[in-house]
Amino acid sequence: MFGICVYDASVSAQPLVAGAVLAGGTCGSKPCWKSIAGGYRYNNKAATADGITDLKLRLSASGELHMVVKGKGAALPLPTLGLTTPVHVQLVIDDGTGKTCWQSSFTSTLKNDAAIFKASGS
Repeated sequence: MFGICVYDASVSAQPLVAGAVLAGGTCGSKPCWKSIAGGYRYNNKAATADGITDLKLRLSASGELHMVVKGKGAALPLPTLGLTTPVHVQLVIDDGTGKTCWQSSFTSTLKNDAAIFKASGS
């Protein structure tokens, strides 16, 4: 299982978002996961179970994880936007024998208002 968690520096209950992506299975008539250049892509147009529709994971030559997460629908647990920086996004991978975590922190944003949070970070 893959888990996505979002935290910010507000006084709101944390994590603001906690969503799961299954590690296998089919989405429609195709496998949910496929190999792409440098990584993997999850594509679930139905947005089941937690509303995540697209997850791209790429590992750079220097060992940095690049992640893009998209979602939609009533099942997607959205926080009230604009978020209070710093914002921390975690990817948790649980393979049944242990957990591995990656985190990216955003101290500044490209856009952060009542409609969208967009940032690029480390």
